[in-house]
Amino acid sequence: MKAIASLLPSYGFSAEQMDTDTNIAAWREATSTFFDVDELAAGEASPFRADVLSYALGSVLLGSARASSQRFRRSPQTIARSGVNHVIIQLYVRGGYEGVAGQRPIKVEAGDLCVLDLAQTLETRASAFENVTLVVPRPMFDARLLQVDDLHGLVLPRSGAMAPLLARHFGALLDCAPRMSFDECQAVVDGTVSLISACLRGELERRDADRSITADASLLRIRQYIESQLASPELSADAVALHFGMSRASLYRMFAPIGGIAEYIRSRRLHRAFFDLAGSGARSQRISEVARRWQLGTDAHFTRLFKTAYGITPSAAREAAMLGLPQMPLDGDAEPASPLSRWMRGIAAPRTAE
Repeated sequence: MKAIASLLPSYGFSAEQMDTDTNIAAWREATSTFFDVDELAAGEASPFRADVLSYALGSVLLGSARASSQRFRRSPQTIARSGVNHVIIQLYVRGGYEGVAGQRPIKVEAGDLCVLDLAQTLETRASAFENVTLVVPRPMFDARLLQVDDLHGLVLPRSGAMAPLLARHFGALLDCAPRMSFDECQAVVDGTVSLISACLRGELERRDADRSITADASLLRIRQYIESQLASPELSADAVALHFGMSRASLYRMFAPIGGIAEYIRSRRLHRAFFDLAGSGARSQRISEVARRWQLGTDAHFTRLFKTAYGITPSAAREAAMLGLPQMPLDGDAEPASPLSRWMRGIAAPRTAE
């Protein structure tokens, strides 16, 4: 499994070049940051096969994959162990899947484009498939969309205009990636994420036509301000209203469709706390330190909030993250982790102006 020569970092393997057990091991390692997989090729006459080709396009990852049928799962423990906070956009060229994304039933067929938030849970069963995947750090969407949490499980159907449009763009990216230079990469990434964001925004607005919140640009500015102040003990509904020169009643009405401003602030603080505990420094993180950093009260209060939100305790999240830390190889030729895992942990979105 050697890296494929390219102007951009790339990685891939082919089922034709390895036996079935080695192919399965390579697939599990390549997907481990994203999903737990099992029931590989269940009920199929042929043995499991998987091919992968991926490129590191600066701050995003682009990949194509072909694989036999299987079950994909992303539990709270998987999220903590992987320690990544990204959104993935997948175009299914062949095959599909159905299951549950968070609380939302999801069904994807060939030609559809789907969006998955790696900060949320998932369980699906896929037929034999071929897909193209773009992995985008969440902050790149936070800067462009109001309701990033609502993207999880969103499907752009092949019968509409958006999925075929993005399918052509994804195909062009794959064609150009082997020849793309680092200098060209950032402009391509910025344009791609802006195009995807515009398409997803249109789908959210169409689906939630009765909710004006998605069209309110001022809400995006307020959310960006809240994000920059999450560690401050002074952050409150009153402080936000004062900062933006608006009444508390107007602020409450604005956030009512997404659960209220207090709940929004609390959920974003819990999100930050989760990824502190799931990060590469998890071993040195004390639960009380994380609770204080994000203004989440006493250890007991923080634990109750955390378990309600994620289904596991803060200590369980930290332990799962520690299980996912790269181990020292047993021999000099072994890699400590899949290149995809290292890329996922290494990529970050450009900082947005506050």
